[in-house]
Amino acid sequence: MFDKSFKKPLIIAAFTVLFDFLFHFFLTNPMESMTYFVVKFLLSFFAATALFSFVTYIKKTATRIYAAIITSLIFSALMSIYYRAWELEEAYVPFGSRAPSIIGISRDNIFLFSGTWWLGHALFFASGVFIANSLIKNNDGKKRIL
Repeated sequence: MFDKSFKKPLIIAAFTVLFDFLFHFFLTNPMESMTYFVVKFLLSFFAATALFSFVTYIKKTATRIYAAIITSLIFSALMSIYYRAWELEEAYVPFGSRAPSIIGISRDNIFLFSGTWWLGHALFFASGVFIANSLIKNNDGKKRIL
């Protein structure tokens, strides 16, 4: 029904949002808004579409893992930029005061707190890439991890 170039980004976006929702539900306080998850879904879908359109990803299997990691980090950075811009321009709250607290990690350690957010959200995206690639077969009929 749908082409592989649409299915994979859709699966990645769905799993990215699922993992992020579970993270926020169990490990943060307060819970994020529905708008946040919609924006995350759309951004992860478009980042995944860009990843699978990348010529090096398509032609060189040896570089796929690196392309997926770099795209995950870029996705997380873009989501952070959106979130901070929204925080300052729309919610009118001081920088850094709107982000939910992570249970067990102090806001006082800004590098650990920010790094956990950035790497955690990158991991959600990378996990989605891994799952999508393991679920959808290639043109040769074989499943490929990356």
